[in-house]
Amino acid sequence: MRRLILLVVLAVTVLPAGAAKPTTVEQLERTLAADTAAHRADADIALQIGTMKLSERLTDATLARFAAKLTPGPKTVLALRLLADESLFLDPPAAELPATPAPDSATQQRILEKTRAYVVQTLPHLPDFFATRTTFRFDDSPQTLVENGWPVRAGLHLSGTSSREITFRDDQEVPDPDPKTLKAKAGAVKTPQELGIRTLGGEFGPMLALVLIDSEKGSLNFNHWEQGSKGVIAVYRYSVPRAASHYVLNYCCERPQTAGGRGGGRGRRGGGGAGAQALSQPDAKAQPYITTPGYHGSLFIDPVTGVILRITLQPDLPERGLLARADNIVDYGPVEIGGRNYIRPVRSLGFTMEQAAQSPRPGQWPILMVNETSFTNYHRLGTTTRILTDAPEPAAPNPANPPTPQPASPQPGTQAAPTSTPAPAPPEDKPAPKPPAAPSARPAKP
Repeated sequence: MRRLILLVVLAVTVLPAGAAKPTTVEQLERTLAADTAAHRADADIALQIGTMKLSERLTDATLARFAAKLTPGPKTVLALRLLADESLFLDPPAAELPATPAPDSATQQRILEKTRAYVVQTLPHLPDFFATRTTFRFDDSPQTLVENGWPVRAGLHLSGTSSREITFRDDQEVPDPDPKTLKAKAGAVKTPQELGIRTLGGEFGPMLALVLIDSEKGSLNFNHWEQGSKGVIAVYRYSVPRAASHYVLNYCCERPQTAGGRGGGRGRRGGGGAGAQALSQPDAKAQPYITTPGYHGSLFIDPVTGVILRITLQPDLPERGLLARADNIVDYGPVEIGGRNYIRPVRSLGFTMEQAAQSPRPGQWPILMVNETSFTNYHRLGTTTRILTDAPEPAAPNPANPPTPQPASPQPGTQAAPTSTPAPAPPEDKPAPKPPAAPSARPAKP
């Protein structure tokens, strides 16, 4: 009997976050206000937030109001930020939506035409640059919160970080050097392979072009207005069937199947009991999981300029596939490159969860992973050149052969006398720039 009770308790403590009851933003605010009035500990409030699942989007404006009104502690602030990130695929509360009426069909099409022109004509001609990509990895694997205590599912927590400089040239991210090349260089350090979804530079333009192309055989329609920092934002919803999809989902990593099932409870997806090796760096046996699913999502568009300020992408995954979730969000904003402002990615989020095993035992629930990436330190990719010549010193004037005097410059209001000196040749014309090509996506191999 004691063993049965222990198994039941352990099963309760490791229930996945998806089993939480959906909570509205208003209910969350009331809960935080009550906890603050009761002077609950910061860690306890953060733990409670980690078990919640919102039914509405927790916006930045609401988070700022919470911070000013309730003065939460640092652990609560982080828990709220992660809860807000998870809610980004949802609509804000109805009270936060502007009362602006929906545009007519002609206006909706004009907005899309501006967006297509921005993606086709502007993005491919932005300057090459360097930037720093910093990724924070979070997961909701069980934690031991007290010494000698049982591992419990207490929500998302930091599991690792990575940072590196990326190069973007000719509208494409320059890939990392080949590992063999890195190994050949003395003292070279190989960057660990990151777990979760890999966009492979898609944030910088290819993802936007891909959605616009694929949605021509799917759907792309105005859905609602949202309030932005500088005016209203037009939110369009799109859907792409698998037959028209060119979106390649690249996920790290799939482990070979064992007698105990995928991972056998000892690999990445083991996750629940003490001693599990969930979310460790992939080993030599781990292989990337690559597929081309249908997908859907939203485009957040500035209706005046057509600039895309946010894109969400959620693949339509099979019920019996490896992944239960592989969602992406990219936020765009103004950054300075070479003394000028451009709209570039400032943050991206990747959410990954593997499918639950058949009749999972306690401690083997799937683990949610969140990769939060920021893009900072933008600077232009280019060189400065100084040319030095070996020209001889000018010869001293010869008194026997004085130089020919030159005509004086004409005074204002007079006309200069013509001379026989030929006019300088015009500078050589540069070849005209090629017209922007339509965005294209490489079809996935069958």
